[in-house]
Amino acid sequence: MASEPSSKARALGQLFLQRPSEDGSNARNIAWQIDHRLELVSFWNITSGSRVLEIGCGQGDCTIVLADAVGEGGHVDAVDPGAPDYGAPYTLYQSQSYITSGPLGHRISFYNAHPTEYLSSLPASAQKYDYVVLSHCIWYFSSPAHLSTLITAIAPWTQSLCLAEWSLRASDTRAQPHVLTALLLASAAAKRKVEGDGNIRTVLSPTQICSMAQSSSAFKLSAQGTRAVNIGLLDAYWEVSDTLRQREGVLKALGEEGVSEKELAAMAAMYDAIKAAVGILGEGVRGVRSMDVWVAKFQRVG
Repeated sequence: MASEPSSKARALGQLFLQRPSEDGSNARNIAWQIDHRLELVSFWNITSGSRVLEIGCGQGDCTIVLADAVGEGGHVDAVDPGAPDYGAPYTLYQSQSYITSGPLGHRISFYNAHPTEYLSSLPASAQKYDYVVLSHCIWYFSSPAHLSTLITAIAPWTQSLCLAEWSLRASDTRAQPHVLTALLLASAAAKRKVEGDGNIRTVLSPTQICSMAQSSSAFKLSAQGTRAVNIGLLDAYWEVSDTLRQREGVLKALGEEGVSEKELAAMAAMYDAIKAAVGILGEGVRGVRSMDVWVAKFQRVG
């Protein structure tokens, strides 16, 4: 596994809005994220001249890589329902505006819309997409039903559905706290009466996602893989450290919403399991690594 981001990732990372840092750490962290997206796009084999719909584009790290892949003859429509003022240290609007003002901006159109509403707004005569991409956005959905509904809406508009999400597999034992944290956050979200805005709201395994993608018989799995991610992805560190820090507040909120004593005890035990898994690592939470990623491609049937 590479010890530094690729030169291409560093170059594309310069097109992403980032805080300057004296030691260059912010640029390096973003380059690692871009490198990860480059691997995903390579797996999907997105070709030059393609028309791509990206769902759940967020601040646009994968969008940049897709725009690079489609070349001058292609285009990326990037859709996200998040509020324009959501995000830190920069908002979705700020990040997306920075990208569109850059050298790849003319290949990208950002839309602030719910994906199913965006798809339903397209006229029947609209050109279909060569690929529809969902990269690390499925766990943001408020319920599993949203994915099933979305795939049904996507089916008439593309021949290729490209998915990537965390796998719930830790080939490196240092990633085990990340797996446990994801399951804990999904469990907490399921018990809440009011939907939160966390990064993990509905955890689905690759097996579950495959089943949903193929349940309507519109798509058939053509390729999939599970692989370790690069050492520079800090997603696990962010999720694990935030989760442990917010333990008491979350348990208190759940209790006030009527979650039973038995369920709260189980939740507290899950927090303790994460803390114990982190404690095994010599560096503590700084030693946590991100879990493996699952990537897949589905083809339209018929």
